[in-house]
Amino acid sequence: MNENKNLIFYQQAEHYTAAADISQFPIINLPEVCFAGRSNVGKSSLINSICSKRSLARTSNTPGRTQLIHFYNIKNKLFLSDLPGYGYAKAPKSKRFEWIKLMEGYFKNRSNLSRVFILIDARRGIKNSDHELMDLLNIIAVNFQCILTKIDKISSTALREVTESALSQTEKYAASFPEILQSSSNKKIGIDKIHECLNLILNINNCLLYTSPSPRD
Repeated sequence: MNENKNLIFYQQAEHYTAAADISQFPIINLPEVCFAGRSNVGKSSLINSICSKRSLARTSNTPGRTQLIHFYNIKNKLFLSDLPGYGYAKAPKSKRFEWIKLMEGYFKNRSNLSRVFILIDARRGIKNSDHELMDLLNIIAVNFQCILTKIDKISSTALREVTESALSQTEKYAASFPEILQSSSNKKIGIDKIHECLNLILNINNCLLYTSPSPRD
């Protein structure tokens, strides 16, 4: 897709449903990607930027507020999901346990999940809670890729350092995609690159779904 086609395609994203437990997960036969990360890392803002819709995903200045998994449908071709933020220290233990249980249920029950995008605040770098998620995904063999967010808030030198650090920390995971993406929802930086990744995922899955070997005589 070229840039204009990307914009037209992703602008057609619509909120499909929100789920508080496994029983509410939509049953679909479409490729799916999800966005995960610590509380207030900017998942909803990034989804809005990807889809060029200011209010598609609800944003909040209150960490830990989002407690549901939100699913978005793009033209019945691709599903995006926005997972609850993790790592918010002030959340009650019972609530944190519910979030962990919900996310584990999600990762283990989404058979069409093609990739997990783990968002990392470029000002903070990878934290222990991020590694806990990476460990889980590595164990259950779900591919993930890191996206640095809010890169407009740090210097180019700091960005290079945090990118190199993220690469060195993720290369030990077999499930890790060997490229760190960089983004800023405020400045619309890196959105085209994320579109390219999503397009590739979409094209690969379409080939798997619709291409079969030629019959032999």
